[in-house]
Amino acid sequence: MATTTTVNSSYAGTVAGEIIGKAFKEADTIQRGLVTILPNIPVKQVIRKIDYGNGRTDYSCGFTPAGSVTLDEVILEPKKIKNEAELCKEDFRNVWDTASMGFSAHNDNMPVDEEAALLVEILADTAQATDSDIWIGDAADDGHFDGFITAFLGDGTVIDVASPVAITKNNVISKIEATMAAVPVALRRKTDLVFAISSDVALFYQQALVSAGISNGLGGDDFQLRYGNYVLEIINGLPDSTMVVYQKKNLYFGTGLLSDHNEVRIKDMDDTDLSGTVRYKMVYTAGVQYVRGAEVVLYTTYTL
Repeated sequence: MATTTTVNSSYAGTVAGEIIGKAFKEADTIQRGLVTILPNIPVKQVIRKIDYGNGRTDYSCGFTPAGSVTLDEVILEPKKIKNEAELCKEDFRNVWDTASMGFSAHNDNMPVDEEAALLVEILADTAQATDSDIWIGDAADDGHFDGFITAFLGDGTVIDVASPVAITKNNVISKIEATMAAVPVALRRKTDLVFAISSDVALFYQQALVSAGISNGLGGDDFQLRYGNYVLEIINGLPDSTMVVYQKKNLYFGTGLLSDHNEVRIKDMDDTDLSGTVRYKMVYTAGVQYVRGAEVVLYTTYTL
């Protein structure tokens, strides 16, 4: 089935200039390195883990082995996904940019500005979709892969903060405190600890600080949200009313080549079948995995 091109314009004169695409949430999980990235995975990756059990006993002469060592593994198997589009060049001639396409009836060229704008849209849409899938993706849905929270909700070892409710300006601080209280002592001082919050939680926390007179809203561009010693990392891919605390080295995003996520291949079909169309195609792999559920703290009202 061809890509649907919807034209809501009757203007066929000279273009005004810039083409305005829709706003996208920043795809920040990968961009800011908030999980461990495993590139160059051909098919699947084995992530090994080791657990040592207590071997300490009261001293006595001789040698009495005790304790236990458990070797285990989890598998990260990225899913192969494609993103394809086919557009008729005539649609763009009739509406937007006759001059840049040329005046010949052959429609030899896709307008350069339209093509550049479309590439930006495709890449931004893919980045936002990937960021969302990293957290709440469902591999049963076409073109998606399972996300962390999708897996966390089915894992009885993950530490769930009790009785989660929708977060508001009035309860945000108490909910942050409840989430912090659930973090195991062994994790609290880890240098790669991430305290991730959804964008609505960040907004409510900022509003609470302003209402309390702690912040006047005049922070600079490098302003960081903090609670005590914790930096609160805003992740746009998280669903509303969600907080996740974890070690970066516990959560993994796997792919073949990271560059695949920024590459759109273009084929002008006039070169082969004279159809007057242009095809766009992205192919990439993506998937997530974590090692220890017992070292993840989750507060969320999200349900599958």
